[in-house]
Amino acid sequence: MRTLTFGEKIARALIDRESKQPSHSLVLRPINVSYHSGMKRILPLLFLVVCGVRLYAQSGQHTEHSLEQTGFEAEGEFDRPAAIPADALQSLRLSKSGDDELQRCAEQEGIATADIPASWFVASEIRLSRTSSSDLIVRGEQECLGGAHIAQFWVLAKSATGYRIVFRGRADGLSVLPKHSNGYRDLQLVIVTQAGAYVDHVNFQYSKGEYHTSGHRMERAN
Repeated sequence: MRTLTFGEKIARALIDRESKQPSHSLVLRPINVSYHSGMKRILPLLFLVVCGVRLYAQSGQHTEHSLEQTGFEAEGEFDRPAAIPADALQSLRLSKSGDDELQRCAEQEGIATADIPASWFVASEIRLSRTSSSDLIVRGEQECLGGAHIAQFWVLAKSATGYRIVFRGRADGLSVLPKHSNGYRDLQLVIVTQAGAYVDHVNFQYSKGEYHTSGHRMERAN
């Protein structure tokens, strides 16, 4: 005898249950429910249930992404600001890259880098990869970290050991793009040049633990 699949077992159980329901007719007639005819009625229902569950899960993921802020300007409030975790703040304090101004800014303010306060930054949570949930976009708020319509941005990825800086850049704006490269979403810096006459869109893709320039597009400002 052929072994029934899991779906067929469910269908047969439903058919058996239906056949055991008491009849409300005054004239009792024997119930003759064919297995195959029952399958034809039940399988479409099972198909609709499975599709409904998948659509519900996908809608939940879409809602989660739609709540994220993905565009960040050099000035103005973040839509969804988040507190900077202690290990993320420590990663920023230890940053010694020439691509940011933290070391110089700390010296200018007369404090040690280990004492840089969280108030120097504003952050927002972002999902860089399909497996992460609380990566960070960070913007420098201290005056010495920015300039005229320009700000210092950091992107921190969360791992099992804490936060690590995967991107640094100074620009008029930063965007997190929907496209993925090597598992991480692409980034784009917006830089206004030549006294506001042109806008340079510089794209970055993730590779070997950090973001690298992948191209740019220059266009005349509106």
